[in-house]
Amino acid sequence: MTDKNTNDAGLQSMIDRAEQITAEEAEALDITWKADEGILLPEPSASLAIQGGADGRMVTNADLVAAWQHALDAAGAAGRVEEIEAAQQAGRAVRHSDAHLRDRAGAEEAVRSAVLATGVRDLVSDDEFATLTAAWRKVLGEV
Repeated sequence: MTDKNTNDAGLQSMIDRAEQITAEEAEALDITWKADEGILLPEPSASLAIQGGADGRMVTNADLVAAWQHALDAAGAAGRVEEIEAAQQAGRAVRHSDAHLRDRAGAEEAVRSAVLATGVRDLVSDDEFATLTAAWRKVLGEV
């Protein structure tokens, strides 16, 4: 089991770092995260138009989707509400940092993912942790 005070301090330092993200870092996180997602944009077609149109991008990185879902499910099952809230707070921090100068949804997702994975490190596999923190580590350094 992790030491709660150490965990809280680590998550808070990640949130604090998210508040300091520059527009350049946000762009790099956004690009890295979207590349990791393996985004596929469906081709426009008459059948999609009839069905109300495509909802935009589809994430094709099954490992990333599975790791995120497992981390979220594990956090919920373990009653780790504070860790989920920390991830949400980190995403909001990016929105309110210098990164807000441009649309950087990928940066918000990358930060939320890394914070959640760090908060539930004891509940996810090494591979899942690496997958969820890859963009943060590539752009911002170790978590």
